[in-house]
Amino acid sequence: MNNNKRALIASGGTGGHFYPGFALAVELRARGWQTLFLVKKEDIARPALEEADLPYAELDMVSLPRTFNPLAHAAFVFKFLSSLALARRVIRDFRPCAVIGTGSYVAFPAIVAARLSGIPVYIHESNAKFGLGNYLAGFFCRRAALGLPAARNPFPARSVLTGTPIRSSFAAAPDKAASRKTLGLEKDKFTVLVFGGSQGARRLNAAFINALKTLKGDIQAIHITGRKNFDSVRSAYAQAALEGVPGLKLFDYREDMPALYAAADLVISRSGASTVAELAHLKKPSILVPLPSSAGGHQKYNALALAGAGAALCLEENEDFDAELEAALRNFSEGPEAAAKMAAGFDKTGIPDGLQAAAFLAGLLEEDGTDLRR
Repeated sequence: MNNNKRALIASGGTGGHFYPGFALAVELRARGWQTLFLVKKEDIARPALEEADLPYAELDMVSLPRTFNPLAHAAFVFKFLSSLALARRVIRDFRPCAVIGTGSYVAFPAIVAARLSGIPVYIHESNAKFGLGNYLAGFFCRRAALGLPAARNPFPARSVLTGTPIRSSFAAAPDKAASRKTLGLEKDKFTVLVFGGSQGARRLNAAFINALKTLKGDIQAIHITGRKNFDSVRSAYAQAALEGVPGLKLFDYREDMPALYAAADLVISRSGASTVAELAHLKKPSILVPLPSSAGGHQKYNALALAGAGAALCLEENEDFDAELEAALRNFSEGPEAAAKMAAGFDKTGIPDGLQAAAFLAGLLEEDGTDLRR
């Protein structure tokens, strides 16, 4: 590797797009690199970057309009061109030897600027289906790092399966019995962890509450609602005469997700890329319910990356969803065989361990020769 160990990372927008870039920056810094982030103006990722002492610059970029309104498209073009100009100035001043994009729309002007400046481009796609930004960026990239086996991969010759970085707290392996004791749960009862993700899960929440009406004597549950949904979910439990039932633990948010995973025999959740990476690391059986409105239906492809190997059950929010969820829960709770078989399926997925993904990504940069500017 040359002495110019500088990387520009275009990231942010959502946690799923931001965290892979953040984990890569931490890994590169440990290897003696300098990093600079490009994030959108007033990005929610800024406090995390400031706390970690990772420098950043801001682009005033917007996403591609999903409308035929010509004014919206004109505003997009203006924002893109101004962001492209700023990204070129940042590249000229920072002089990176590589630019890495992690899929958010703010990454695309940085990647175009890198291409125009002759800087090698790398992308990381956490989902099993390429998003629009990464699909376009892929035509410019030297390598496309994949978090999951890609459905209809448009760049197979340039792709390498690296996995998606997960939080270092998952390196610990909390004890199941101790986690259940801390939560006030029974030691030997079948336990379900339910959470909906940052974009919500109203239908999922309602279906689980309905299932619990008939299964409450057979299972115990940890339900993470998200802060914006907590009051409505608690009211729904109260209306179903389930609030305060022994074995039901209701939270708006918890930091100690590794301990909650450890307490659970089964996870019910959306199938965002980070959640799938965590489940793959833990080899945790799950019922995955893709967010119907996810861009390009990518959450369904994420779920199928596990379900296709028998490592998860994918249930869609169709007219039979409530009955299918209850039947699946009953099947899992009546015997350990289904969950044990599902856990064994993770060996067939081929998904790399998320704890090693950041090192794998950093290795791609360092293995690409003595001069990345070639």
